[in-house]
Amino acid sequence: MKRRLNGYIDYQTALWLFVFGSVIGFILEGLLAVFKRGAWENHSATVWGPFCIVYGIGAVAVYLVSVILRDNSPLEQFLLFAVAGSAVEYLCSFLQEFFFGSRSWDYSESFLNINGRICLRMSMIWGVLGLGFARLIFPSAVRLLGRTKGHIWKIGCIAMTVFMAINLIVSAAAVFRWHDRLEGIPPRNRIESYIDSRYGEERMERVYGNMIFDGND
Repeated sequence: MKRRLNGYIDYQTALWLFVFGSVIGFILEGLLAVFKRGAWENHSATVWGPFCIVYGIGAVAVYLVSVILRDNSPLEQFLLFAVAGSAVEYLCSFLQEFFFGSRSWDYSESFLNINGRICLRMSMIWGVLGLGFARLIFPSAVRLLGRTKGHIWKIGCIAMTVFMAINLIVSAAAVFRWHDRLEGIPPRNRIESYIDSRYGEERMERVYGNMIFDGND
């Protein structure tokens, strides 16, 4: 098992799956909004770029499970994908509410939900997506990403890591200040003043149109 994991799991592959999964998730959420409500909705979790982070984390989780359970039965894989995807979704929702006092999704009205963070329907979707990835996409993805080991790809990996780290930090700071502004808290230093000037109400509502802060819903 150790040999098999070392042969497939590496940071560079996980990073690109995270990025691609985040972008694909952004597109899927937007198309779903068009289908359900007739208008595109921005479900990005970052102020720079179309990155729906929960899908990116889910893609990495599915990747890890695909490697570990690649020889297991489809039913076993489906169940573990459903559990892993739900765990990621629950944790992301919990951390968002804990740190930012907000939520970007709420399944309180859905059948068999847990604290509105996950529900049976989404667990089944995670299971189907995970199984489809493992059976249809994973083998080709591993072969494709196995070719991204050259010098240029390593530089690209480092650059993307730095970009995403800065992107997440700036996004978190922008959301913190957005919350403070809603609470009537003025900027306390030059950095917060700069954030307010660059990431004001209009821009934040455009990027995080589905985000609801506690007490402001």
